[in-house]
Amino acid sequence: MKRPKKRLNQLSDLSDYGTPERLGKAGNDGVMYERTSKQLGSAKRVRIVNQTMLDRYMQREQITRRQYEAGLELYRLWFMAGRSQRVTDYEAVRVDGGGKGSETVGEAFSAYMAALRDIGRDLSSVAQWVAIEGMTARDWGEREGHDPKGGIVALRLALDALGDHFGMARG
Repeated sequence: MKRPKKRLNQLSDLSDYGTPERLGKAGNDGVMYERTSKQLGSAKRVRIVNQTMLDRYMQREQITRRQYEAGLELYRLWFMAGRSQRVTDYEAVRVDGGGKGSETVGEAFSAYMAALRDIGRDLSSVAQWVAIEGMTARDWGEREGHDPKGGIVALRLALDALGDHFGMARG
């Protein structure tokens, strides 16, 4: 029995580009299209390259919306405190003057340190490892000498404690 011949330049219709909502959230620089094989016309897939571990855990429903938002708030405080790598955009429009920002660097750093102090040393370690460093909770468990499967449980506890610290409603 002969296989039916396929035209060489015929594109495959098995491509999956993801939902429009997910692609919109990733933005133009957060999406990479790649072929699944080297053959011409092979199916393409989309790889989201700017997803954080918090996004991944939320997508897999391993953490709740409240825990996710608590992790994002911790990251926001860390970023506002100027702890991230500084990059200068020389093409950005600069305007002199303007209103005072909502938080200064010092206030953001104080709030960040207060949040970490409030949840304790061990829980702040896993919260920083996942929300700030972007590593997995499993890697944190292995590094700290705990059961690797218990890393996600520790992360949930840390994010719940952060949610309490930030005054987020339990739902």
